[in-house]
Amino acid sequence: MADEAPSLEFESPAFTYDELEEQLRDYVPQPGTFRHDVASIISIEEGIRAGRAGNIAVGGCLYRGDTLIHRDQSKAIAPYHRTDFHVEMVLLNQLEDQLCDNPRPRMRDYTLFTSQEPCPMCLARICFNQVGHVYYVYRDASSPEAGSTTNWDRLPPGFRGLGSRLVIDEAECSPELKEMSRQVWLNSIGPGVQAFLDRY
Repeated sequence: MADEAPSLEFESPAFTYDELEEQLRDYVPQPGTFRHDVASIISIEEGIRAGRAGNIAVGGCLYRGDTLIHRDQSKAIAPYHRTDFHVEMVLLNQLEDQLCDNPRPRMRDYTLFTSQEPCPMCLARICFNQVGHVYYVYRDASSPEAGSTTNWDRLPPGFRGLGSRLVIDEAECSPELKEMSRQVWLNSIGPGVQAFLDRY
């Protein structure tokens, strides 16, 4: 077993949270051209809140049809370590608590948005939950974890079979919002990963 901590390098962000919040305020949604702009903005706003709280800066929201029902953020580091509390888990927990008395809730009517591509752990949960549509604002195709293959494609065949009816794809939002989401994430990923490594 190696005692030396892994060395993980991340790109430095080009903008601070304050600057990104200003960019979001100035951005005019274009739902006629990019149908997921509004949900993407909500997800990025929640991502900034997550980052400011000391978490990996990922946010998201849940819709039933066209109605927003929940919005929240990742909480895996703060206020204390709950490493399963990625934003997908937080939102699906809320939804499953809400639907606890309904054994057949037509999950195909629900849509989950996140500011970043779900990790394999969250995708496995999504497969079991059966939420009908999942859209993420940004995926880091250059990262060692993601690369050119999506996290969905990297799941074992059994999970992909379970989730074969689900829609899991990039959000149809503007390139500007995708870049904002990337920058939000970059503000948090280095300190966030270090917080995990410090626990060894």
